[in-house]
Amino acid sequence: MKKVFLDCGTHICEGLNHFISNGLIDDSFEVHTFEANPACNITERVKALPIKVKCHKVAVWISDGYVQFNQENHKKSGSNSPTDGFSDIDGWGSSVSETGFVHAGYDTQVKVKSIDFAKFLGKFSKDDLIYCKMDIEGSEFFVLRHLIETGEIAKINTLFVEFHPINIACESQKTIDGLVHHIKSHGVDVKMWW
Repeated sequence: MKKVFLDCGTHICEGLNHFISNGLIDDSFEVHTFEANPACNITERVKALPIKVKCHKVAVWISDGYVQFNQENHKKSGSNSPTDGFSDIDGWGSSVSETGFVHAGYDTQVKVKSIDFAKFLGKFSKDDLIYCKMDIEGSEFFVLRHLIETGEIAKINTLFVEFHPINIACESQKTIDGLVHHIKSHGVDVKMWW
């Protein structure tokens, strides 16, 4: 058994810093970060962390390949997205276009690599201890339903997730409640993230 932490939607490492400083993860974990927005420059940002981290500059998604990705300009949107001043398009509202996620700060779109997150989870053992933080701006609805369909959801022990229903027309508190209920039925401890 190994301990694994999967940070889906790393942005500028605010989540990783939170989990490290609160003692949830340490250097005994195999840590993977996933960030699709190239403006976040995640490879450089993780160097400041006190633990070893494997970076995946990809969109967590339902298939391997490429997707169109909307970048949030936080100066345009006024979202108060945390930034270190290196980019205006590293906002936390950036998302995969196919989700239908609506955001006032979009003015740039790029093509980025995507991964089938179910296939990625498939490489781990059901005996591994897996924590997953998922803050992927609307993609969570697609990815979590895909994980349920493939059965890979059961490999996650604890899921920290932020849902974004107000940004996607077909999602609501009702769809979230149903999804969370279904995830919990697979033995996953679900905790709301920020």
